[in-house]
Amino acid sequence: DIIAHPEKRNEYLGSALVLKITASVLSFFTCVMLALALSMRDVSLYLIFIISLSPFAASFGLLSNEFQADAKSKYPSIFSILVVFILNILKLLVIYYDKGVIFLAAIVLLEPILYSIMYMILRTRVYGSLLNLRFNKLIAVTMLKSGYPLIFASVFFMIYARIDQVMIKHMINAEAVGLYDAAVRLSEISYFIPNIIMAGIFPAIINAKKISSALYHKRIKHLILLLIFISSLLALITTVFSKYIILVVYGATFIEAVPILTIYVWSNVGAALILLTQQILVSENLTKNVTLTLFFGMLFNVILNILLIPKYGMSGAAFASLISYFIPFISMLFISNTRIFLLKILRS
Repeated sequence: DIIAHPEKRNEYLGSALVLKITASVLSFFTCVMLALALSMRDVSLYLIFIISLSPFAASFGLLSNEFQADAKSKYPSIFSILVVFILNILKLLVIYYDKGVIFLAAIVLLEPILYSIMYMILRTRVYGSLLNLRFNKLIAVTMLKSGYPLIFASVFFMIYARIDQVMIKHMINAEAVGLYDAAVRLSEISYFIPNIIMAGIFPAIINAKKISSALYHKRIKHLILLLIFISSLLALITTVFSKYIILVVYGATFIEAVPILTIYVWSNVGAALILLTQQILVSENLTKNVTLTLFFGMLFNVILNILLIPKYGMSGAAFASLISYFIPFISMLFISNTRIFLLKILRS
């Protein structure tokens, strides 16, 4: 919307910011009330309270959309690297001095605070004062109407991104969850590269849509090929060196995580395709299709975990994730208003 209606960018950003702050306040109180009702009176209660403040602190992170829309991600990227460096140093210090999980939770909260401060400073310098942002009721209502399917899509994605670990805990044991999560986190490291590519290139695709349909589809095809190639290359490198990666990062105690890493890392190819297709569907005002495709992915993941974990253990869960991450992309073939579009891409 910022690209399509640059003259209204202050209203879009202002309206989105008010919606995001409101939602984060509601989610904070919901989390705290549920924690007080359901959690034990132990350290987990404090952790939930601290981490539940993160969405509120992260609200101003949406200002990054303006930089992405104008393909000006250079300076935000440099500052992001600096923030990540600072946070990792702090985490290492907490672990080294054995300060415990409360301090780690505080660092989790500090992360969105630093990002928000960074974006507020950069936004002020590049685009002017934040006081220029304005709330527009009509735009806010339109955003909610067109965006509500994405709320459910986020829920479905969160479920099928983490349901395997929940099922491993109940069907195997907590130790298996630790091994599995170690492999998952390592495989997710390489996922930041497709994210960077999307942030840098997708605004050019949206601009191409205003020029011609042929150029728009051509750029989408090229981006899909690029994402598949880079994700596959990273997965191949990780697979070849998986044993050494596990030994260097975690040590010999986690050697059982090697086969999980070699399987799960290939799901990044499907995850990159999900990222791209979601952006395309949103730009085409097909947000309900995003929800539908992610629902299929979640459903397949749950079913495959039920079938594969009892027989193949953690490797079965990894394979279930690998398959289900391609389901949202494939399911577009079975939806009438996305089938022709996807067939054109596949033919190319």
